[in-house]
Amino acid sequence: MQPKMIAETTRTMTQVLSPMVRGYRQQTQLCHASVVGSGVKETHHGCLPAAPVAPTQELLNTLLHGYRPTFRRHPLGWEADALLELGARQQMCYYDGKLFGGYLTLLLDRILADCCQPAVTAYLHTSFVHSVPPDVPIRLRAWPEKVDRRKIYLVGSIQIPGSTAGEMVEAIRAHALFVRPRH
Repeated sequence: MQPKMIAETTRTMTQVLSPMVRGYRQQTQLCHASVVGSGVKETHHGCLPAAPVAPTQELLNTLLHGYRPTFRRHPLGWEADALLELGARQQMCYYDGKLFGGYLTLLLDRILADCCQPAVTAYLHTSFVHSVPPDVPIRLRAWPEKVDRRKIYLVGSIQIPGSTAGEMVEAIRAHALFVRPRH
């Protein structure tokens, strides 16, 4: 790569990486990265570009692609169930063959919220029992456990295929508290 082209790439990367996550007390660390197409190919060790402050609708649509829950009446509200097969752009792995826990928690938060709209997440506790491979169907489930005025206590889970045909085992369990807004 020519020196002029390197300078242009560095300037472009600085423009892309500058409007990063706000609120951190430490200064944003800029780093040199190789750019391929519209994405970052590689960065120096220990230097990861941060995500933009507000995710675009396109990003959210990509993360939730294929999410189509079904709902059933439950004595305390609604119960939701969804089967999701992740596309290549959704298969975010921190370690090879294991989906990123933050992404799985996002999926749980979404299905839990869908059971009690309008409400906001006040508390979400997740227990990771098994790692989730990126290439298996994922079953998301959520249901209310208790309702106390504006507070809705919910339980959710992510299930993955077990060792026998048709068997689904619980990989992640969630307990959540959602609160309905005051009217």
